[in-house]
Amino acid sequence: MGTITIFKQSIVIFLSILVAGGCKGQTNPSDNEENKVQDNVWKVIGPGGGGGVLKPTISPFDENFVITHCDMTGVYVSHDGGQNWKMKNLWNVPDDFEFDPVDSNTVYIATRGFLHSEDRGSGISMLLRSDDKGEKWKIVFPDVSKSKKVERLQSTSLKPSDLIDGALDGTIQKVRVDPADNNRIYLGVAPLVDYMARGGNIEKSETARLVLSTDQGVTWKIVAKLPGQRVLGIFPDNRTNQVTVFTESSCTLVNEITGESGILPLPVKSLIAVEGGKNVNNNLIYIQSDLKIDKDTFKGGMYVSDNMGATWTQVNEGLLKGVAERRVPDFRQGLAVCYSKPEVAYISTINPVINLNGKSEEIYCIYKTISAGRNWEPVLLSSTPGGYITNNFKGSWMEESYDPGWGGSPIDLGVAPGNPDVCFAGDNGRGYKTTDGGKTWEQVYSNNNTDGSYSNTGLNVTTCYGVHFDPFDKDHFFICYTDIGLFHTFNRGESWYHSISNVPREWQNTCYEVEFDPGVKGKVWSVWANAHDLPRTKMFGRQGFGRFKGGVAVSADGGRRWQKNNTGIPENSVCTNILLDPSSPAESRTLYVSVFERGIYKSSDGGNSWNLTNSGLGKNLFAWQLRQNSNGRLFALFSRGESVGKVVDGVIYYSDDKAASWIQLPLPEVVNGPHDLLIDPVHPEIMYVSCWPRTGNGTDMKGGLIKTEDGGLTWKQVFDERVRVNSAGMDPQQSNIIYINTFQNAAYRSEDYGESWKQIEGYRFKWGQRAIPDINNQGMLFLTTYGGSVFYGPANGIPNASDDIENMQEGWW
Repeated sequence: MGTITIFKQSIVIFLSILVAGGCKGQTNPSDNEENKVQDNVWKVIGPGGGGGVLKPTISPFDENFVITHCDMTGVYVSHDGGQNWKMKNLWNVPDDFEFDPVDSNTVYIATRGFLHSEDRGSGISMLLRSDDKGEKWKIVFPDVSKSKKVERLQSTSLKPSDLIDGALDGTIQKVRVDPADNNRIYLGVAPLVDYMARGGNIEKSETARLVLSTDQGVTWKIVAKLPGQRVLGIFPDNRTNQVTVFTESSCTLVNEITGESGILPLPVKSLIAVEGGKNVNNNLIYIQSDLKIDKDTFKGGMYVSDNMGATWTQVNEGLLKGVAERRVPDFRQGLAVCYSKPEVAYISTINPVINLNGKSEEIYCIYKTISAGRNWEPVLLSSTPGGYITNNFKGSWMEESYDPGWGGSPIDLGVAPGNPDVCFAGDNGRGYKTTDGGKTWEQVYSNNNTDGSYSNTGLNVTTCYGVHFDPFDKDHFFICYTDIGLFHTFNRGESWYHSISNVPREWQNTCYEVEFDPGVKGKVWSVWANAHDLPRTKMFGRQGFGRFKGGVAVSADGGRRWQKNNTGIPENSVCTNILLDPSSPAESRTLYVSVFERGIYKSSDGGNSWNLTNSGLGKNLFAWQLRQNSNGRLFALFSRGESVGKVVDGVIYYSDDKAASWIQLPLPEVVNGPHDLLIDPVHPEIMYVSCWPRTGNGTDMKGGLIKTEDGGLTWKQVFDERVRVNSAGMDPQQSNIIYINTFQNAAYRSEDYGESWKQIEGYRFKWGQRAIPDINNQGMLFLTTYGGSVFYGPANGIPNASDDIENMQEGWW
């Protein structure tokens, strides 16, 4: 027998064999000299790309100095034009970047603040400054030196004003340093909502505000309240002490000395994006709005002003060419204006056309103007059926595996302030750039290797679940991803191949789990769905999960090719976990699969046919995880969720008759968010449940990690109940060593069965997923994340490693 996936630590027959002395085809890691810890650093592995790439922003001093972010908290800095990126972790999701117009070393980042919710907790908005080109950061707003002492800030419902006297309750959406005086920093502050804006709707009385510092962030004052609730652009004019501010619904001229303001008329009711630039000849502001047809007249779209918003000219020429009759382009918000040559701008659209076959087709477009919008010309066109229509894009694995619709049209664009030929774009899965004004474009997320594999550039921007080890090849393992399916490596993570061959296209979004056959070389099962990011609250809606598709696939050649293996499981199934009973015959394996909103399916013939086995289960059928202990007892974990707008408590069941019937496992009172189950391989009565907290009395409670030593008869809290613990892992050779990864900026290690904990230093990511010891390299650890791929480093951490934020308050993490 060989090893099995490390996440199936409850299938302890393998683990016992591994601890006892290895297995056929694999050496005991402790006996192999070359498997000893090599590195005392944390690195991020994976193919690169695969998630949203947002707000690419380029230095006015160096067009190779670029900064961008993903939608899941990571910041990425490049000093070589996107060839290599370095991830920085600044606690919350960034919303805006701004380079100092005078000091080439200085850059600002505004991070998002949000109200408390059970799923994500709360966040405080910050303005951070780096004076060393993005390496280290300091909080300059609010003044955290005056904050009250608070632990686990994310776990509280405290607002900024509850923490710091005089602090604003809001989130910074826009940062602008006055080009004429870098002491003057403007902030556009919007009202707070919860992270997913579910149940946290803004009151109409709450509006955005303009905030100003005249001493580089030492002191601040509110200059004016603004009509609207989202800040899109700030344009100071130091000659008149006035500043023009755009929200989603207004253009306001503010006297920053008196605070008096006046409304300038807009040509449309609602704005999508605002950008501008100036030189000796032009001072231009562009606005983007929805394009509509009203009585055969096209209204909205692009407008430009050459007098700071006093008047506007509609500039849509060229954008409607080839668009289907009675249809209009859709703007995504991509708008970039060259600051020093504002007559040059780029925008992104999705244009509906009728193709040569007479069918409707979406064209993903980047347009460029060199005439202040008087005419727009396409510089990149692509579509799902047509590929790269302009034939000027050099891609990587995404372009090889998927059509252009996977990434879509750019969400954001960023042009070099001093060179209109350099423009970066970011969409749902990629970063890419042009250095010749749009004649050619090239991706910047992955390296294409000569053997057909891929290695990342550092732009690792997507969610992953498990790391799964081949029991017959220590250099071969998989990473299960959201949005990009499944990747595997044959050289321990140095390079990667996409493992989606023959997987149905409608399944390929997410691979939730992989399970190797421990006795048959090359045989492996996987479970898939096009419902991603489970079990996060955002995925639950009133429509349920029947609208999604997924299933089980099997491979006989180590994941190089797959085939469907789900007869009996409906096509509209979200498959989240798969478990192999290692005691079953190799020629007819017993397998179990959890299916979200359906329950548990079982196969007794290696996956050729499946049957529903829900006897004894309750109303919650959000089946998330399966485990088996050394006595053969099965466990099924059903996640907390929502149904018809109401919370459905998470539960755990067990079965002693191979899933013929299920019995609920009692959990401590009020614990309703079980998230992961870890079972001791030698002592099956010892189990750990990672929990998502619930809210009570203004703080999070009944989360953390709970432990039983009697098979679930009694439980005790062994890690802070306020913390969102995503999962736990166990050292395969020392069951006293437990690891946990949290959704709150840190991972932890215990060497005494969870009785005490120490942070794993050197690792820092906002939203952690799983903790997986490397079974082939003793002392090394994989930490998977929700948005930053997989971190790999020393399981003991790096003593005294410094964080990216230098003045974060003690206990806030």
